[in-house]
Amino acid sequence: MVQERFDCVLRLGPIGDETLIARPLGLLRMVNAASPAYLARHGVPRSLEDLRRQEHRTIHFSTMLGARPYGWEYPDGDNYATLQLPGALHVNSAQTYDAAALAGLGLIQAPLIGIGQYLESGSLVEILPDLRRRAIPVALVVAHRSNLSRRVRAFMKWIEDVLTPYLE
Repeated sequence: MVQERFDCVLRLGPIGDETLIARPLGLLRMVNAASPAYLARHGVPRSLEDLRRQEHRTIHFSTMLGARPYGWEYPDGDNYATLQLPGALHVNSAQTYDAAALAGLGLIQAPLIGIGQYLESGSLVEILPDLRRRAIPVALVVAHRSNLSRRVRAFMKWIEDVLTPYLE
C-alpha cells in the first residue's frame, strides 16, 4: 500500500499486514442468487439436498486462478460448512462472476452491494436466504493515523456512508 502510494484502501476480508491501521466498518451481507433462466432449467433449490438432487452448478470463484474454489458456504449450527458442487466456470473477477450468473451459467454467493441492482431488476433472484454464506469483514486501511489529509478523511466518510446500508 505504501509502496504504491495509496492513501487509503477498502479491504474485504482479513487484514494481512499488521503494520497497517484498519478501521472496521462492519460485515458485508452476502446473498445466494441465480438468474431466472437458470432456475427455470434446474429448479429453485429450497434446501442443501436440493442443490445436490437437482444437480445445481455454481460459478466457482477464487482470488487467484488455479487456486481451489471456495465452495458453497452455508451456516451449520454456530459455524459454517462448505458443500462442494460442480462448477460451470471458474473465475477470479467479480465482474465476470456476476456476468456468468446473469448469463444463466450457475449459482453464485455474492455481496449484496455488488448484485443488489440485479435483484431489484429481477435479472437475478435470491435463493436459499436462510443459508447465506458468512458476511465478509470490511475495513478502511491506512498506513498511519497521523497527518491524514482532509481529502482522505472526506473519502473515508463518503465510502462509509455508501457502504452502511449493505453492512451487518
